[in-house]
Amino acid sequence: MQHSTIRYHLQQISDMLVLNGTLTECPGLVHGKMGIAIFFFHYARFTNNMLFADYAMDILGAIQEQIHINSPADYESGIAGIGVGFDYLIRNKFLLTKEDVCEDFDERMYRAVMYDPCFDFSMYDGLTGYGRYWMARLCYQDASKRSRESLHSIIMQIEDSCMDIPEENIWDVYCFLYDLQKIFGFTYSLKLSWMYKKWSASFVDIEKRFLRLSHSVVGDVAHVWQYNRYSNVITSGKLELTFKQIQDLDVGKSINMGLLNGLAGEGLLRLTVLDLTNVVWMQLL
Repeated sequence: MQHSTIRYHLQQISDMLVLNGTLTECPGLVHGKMGIAIFFFHYARFTNNMLFADYAMDILGAIQEQIHINSPADYESGIAGIGVGFDYLIRNKFLLTKEDVCEDFDERMYRAVMYDPCFDFSMYDGLTGYGRYWMARLCYQDASKRSRESLHSIIMQIEDSCMDIPEENIWDVYCFLYDLQKIFGFTYSLKLSWMYKKWSASFVDIEKRFLRLSHSVVGDVAHVWQYNRYSNVITSGKLELTFKQIQDLDVGKSINMGLLNGLAGEGLLRLTVLDLTNVVWMQLL
């Protein structure tokens, strides 16, 4: 695919998202407004047109008006993913603020971990998604105590249920524990450490069950990148091959706007192909 074609696709994507971004009902990261805002911040840097950043700010404002103390806590569409999205924007200097924009989310997420029964260990709908939120909050001084308390609770729930966790959730659990151990230095009991090594040895089977990234071009690429990242395989060759397989964009057939299977993700994928943004945005998925 030629660079000129990709640039044309990006313009089409931008036009469609400008028309539909604030009208998208879901406020969340994976399928909704937060993913669209992340695309527009990246696109503003690409075009050097701050009007797109202004529009992204409008979307963030719409998100904050839409959510409340009893909003869903899940990562896919709820508070956990939105909080991780805000953290991503701050870490990548899209948002320059001295305020803790996620402070109001902490009460809801603390309640989700400590008091709301949850027997799902998946990232999108369950405890490891809550854990992703609290990992993002660890570096904030006022939130660090609750972060560690919540993460410890999630680890204990994983340990108590580790023999019974469904196979389709094991990848999410493994990746969550991997990041806690490697990035934040958390340690685990002998029982959980043994299970962690056992899960690591079964990557071939787990890869086939990594279902949350299925059925989209963006999900296929993110699957390769994340699988290689967590299994310590060099990713560049496989990603280059996948990028070459990007299909021509048919905006008329695109009914979704979000990050995983919509136009926001298609746009970020094309910015990545042009080497104009880092592939790390795929970690959000």
